[in-house]
Amino acid sequence: MNQYEVPALIADELPEVAPDLRFISAIGNVNESIAVLTTYTRKMILSHKFYQANKCMQLACKIYNKGNNAVRSAVENVFIYSFSFIRMSCNTTEWQLVRASIPMPLYSAYIKQVMGPGC
Repeated sequence: MNQYEVPALIADELPEVAPDLRFISAIGNVNESIAVLTTYTRKMILSHKFYQANKCMQLACKIYNKGNNAVRSAVENVFIYSFSFIRMSCNTTEWQLVRASIPMPLYSAYIKQVMGPGC
């Protein structure tokens, strides 16, 4: 999957964010596409809509697993990077629910980020 396919996939899976992706797909900025997914995911978590947040996590994992290097990098640098902010925004019980919904490939990348050099 390349950066031009990401906005269409997100819009297909989450029609409620399609208006936010309308102009992004024309330029193919994968970081902005992933930022839309990230913002929506964070909104669902903070609204305690964990079923919808889980759907977002699964979609991000699908994009990550099928994406080329540019797409994978965007997921790591935008979506996965946001986990620390989400963690600080949740109480312990909420974070446990969120953590349980993070697919292993994404959680592994998150652990590498927080345990990496300079952290």
